[in-house]
Amino acid sequence: MPGPARRVDFAVIGVQKAGTTALFHFLSQHSRICAPDTKELHFFDDDSRCWACPDYRDYLCRFPKRRDCIRGEATPSYIWWPQALERLHAHNREVKVIALFRDPVDRAHAHWRMSRSMGRECLDFSSAIRAGRRRFATTASDDPRRRHFSYVERGFYGAQVERLLSIFPRTQVLMLRQDDLALRHGETLARVFDFLELEGEEVASQRVFSGDAATHVREDDAAYLAEAYSGDLIRFAELSRLDVSDWLTFSPSEKTCHTLRRGSLGGVTSIIPLSSAVP
Repeated sequence: MPGPARRVDFAVIGVQKAGTTALFHFLSQHSRICAPDTKELHFFDDDSRCWACPDYRDYLCRFPKRRDCIRGEATPSYIWWPQALERLHAHNREVKVIALFRDPVDRAHAHWRMSRSMGRECLDFSSAIRAGRRRFATTASDDPRRRHFSYVERGFYGAQVERLLSIFPRTQVLMLRQDDLALRHGETLARVFDFLELEGEEVASQRVFSGDAATHVREDDAAYLAEAYSGDLIRFAELSRLDVSDWLTFSPSEKTCHTLRRGSLGGVTSIIPLSSAVP
């Protein structure tokens, strides 16, 4: 897939806490992919820039200067931040986009844990997903705190995918589940490289999934979020064509306690021969 001059050819656009770091790690190893040294460049979700006449020079200079490769980056918030996808499309109408998704209750709890570990959150999870949502609703659209307190808001995947497909044709979009990458990563990477029109290569799989701590979401919290997401999740399944029937958000009553699953690549050290994987 030859890239247009001075343009980014693909972007991993979401969602946060769904394996995008692992995918970026794998893609960066391919001999024909030029990736920046930093995973999240946060260019198209930067509202401080002049988007009436954007200057891409400081963005494109982050990529290795090679003519025989395609350029790509991974900033999960692009799928969610207002106008980010429109800006990406204006940059390159032929850009290919890859999005990973995760059970939205799991995603919300992982997001909250991250905020707690970074000292950005003082509320417990139950409060953060209920009363704490007022912090999101009352902050300005360009307030950086919206990124940190959007535990629930980022989980409305149906609305996000609907917007995504209104901007990009489906032929330029690849949607995957985090579980696909974690449990079937050789097969899934073969699909990704085929989507990018690249030959499969051997990719070293190291400890790139940090793995979720063994913990639980209270039953009432899981039920609260499942109710909030119920209509949107059905829309997401229809639009994405992904099977979400095993997500506990889809049927929370099946268990009395919502158990977060560990990432499946933690501690794995192997070579994945993509050329022999099933596309």
